[in-house]
Amino acid sequence: MEQDTSLIKKSSAPKGKRLLSIDIGSTYTKGAVFRLSGESLEFLNRAVCPTTVAHLKNGFDAVRYRLDPNKTADRVYFSSSAKGGLAISAIGLVPDLTLKAARSAALSAGGKVVSVHAYKLTITHLEELTAQKPDILLLAGGTDGGNESYVRHNAEILCRLPSLTPDLPLPAVVYAGNSVLKDEICAMLGGACFDVYPAQNILPQIDQMTPDGAREKIRDVFLRSIVHGKGLDAIQAEIGAAPLPTPLAVLKLVEAMRAEAPWDFLLIDMGGATTDVYSAGGGVEAESRVIMRGLPEPEIKRTVEGDLGMRVSAAAAANSADDALSRLLKDDEREAFATFIARLTAAPDYLPAAPVEIRFDGILASICIQNAMQRHAGTWRRVFTAMGETFVQQGKDLRGIPVVIGSGGFLSAMEGFVPGPPQNNPHREIISLTPERYNYHRDYNYLFPLLGSIAAEFPRQAALCAMANISGIWV
Repeated sequence: MEQDTSLIKKSSAPKGKRLLSIDIGSTYTKGAVFRLSGESLEFLNRAVCPTTVAHLKNGFDAVRYRLDPNKTADRVYFSSSAKGGLAISAIGLVPDLTLKAARSAALSAGGKVVSVHAYKLTITHLEELTAQKPDILLLAGGTDGGNESYVRHNAEILCRLPSLTPDLPLPAVVYAGNSVLKDEICAMLGGACFDVYPAQNILPQIDQMTPDGAREKIRDVFLRSIVHGKGLDAIQAEIGAAPLPTPLAVLKLVEAMRAEAPWDFLLIDMGGATTDVYSAGGGVEAESRVIMRGLPEPEIKRTVEGDLGMRVSAAAAANSADDALSRLLKDDEREAFATFIARLTAAPDYLPAAPVEIRFDGILASICIQNAMQRHAGTWRRVFTAMGETFVQQGKDLRGIPVVIGSGGFLSAMEGFVPGPPQNNPHREIISLTPERYNYHRDYNYLFPLLGSIAAEFPRQAALCAMANISGIWV
């Protein structure tokens, strides 16, 4: 499939610049150096080392020294996955409306949603929040000028949280609900010692979703509070630039690729702690027997699965897939597989070498990918009416997606691994709308998170460089 360059607009990017980009992941810190010359962004070299969790700057400096020992790069970018993603608890009203909008804002900002709460909060919910220790509470609810009682009640309940966690830092609160209550809610929570970040209502009207304001506030929280104490603030002070949350950097690259690519695509970014899925485009024309339900899906969508990862979350991923493991493992392999998973959890930087462990790693990757695809895609629910068999659709229809791209440590490194589509029984009551037939391509140099940081400034060049560094035969 050839790229249509006739649609590409000219850019005024500076010529002959060396750009260094470094990403601090939950398991590894990786970097690459590029040459920016007019319309071209050329990949030159890359380096990787284990992430130094105690002080992230140590790993950053090691990668930088290998790529730019004399510190002569014209520009330095960096990103961080912040413990595998910002932990966000989304609080809204109606699950199909406000709560869905809240989740969309949280995920597009580079966070992972650890819990969701609809309608009225209770003390039991506060106890759950205490156990989950989210970095951010995204408080939403009510259209502009609409319901006030639920949002006010939830804010009052949240004001009790400090008394339950006197020895723990409070999560920041991003308020993105009914704008009529903004001053009142912010004053109430501020008086309870929360750091409050007011944003535009994510659902100002019943059929209008505006997550961008909340997304920017979540990034502000990342920059102002979460980076401190991990060494990221020292990096920022040295290079004079703020980091992007890694998922937000990749999202910016996906947005840039969407503007340049002549095809819809699905990107699977699988790391040690999470599996992120990004869809650009998708959607088959609704059939006459399909009834749409819920808010319209965004053209570019991101989901993150905090229990599906290749190292830090390996045990959780394995525990979520008993049915798949029964198909993929022989009876006498179950114990050896469990031992392998325990080893990965204890030593996230371990790289399998024995053939059986390499096979086990592939099984773990398949589990993560297929579960993440199913959670990202929409569904059809089969119902029977007086008119006959009908389907109620929720979410995005990705059956016709023609291109799937794999990125992340395992997917970038494994040349012979091709993830198959999730098994789907068309006769079940719930049908997953995952891709059915697609061309699979690989980010073989693991450049996507690094190009994502550059895409914030040079989107077209970063997108073309990403597409030029994807393996596979375009058909």
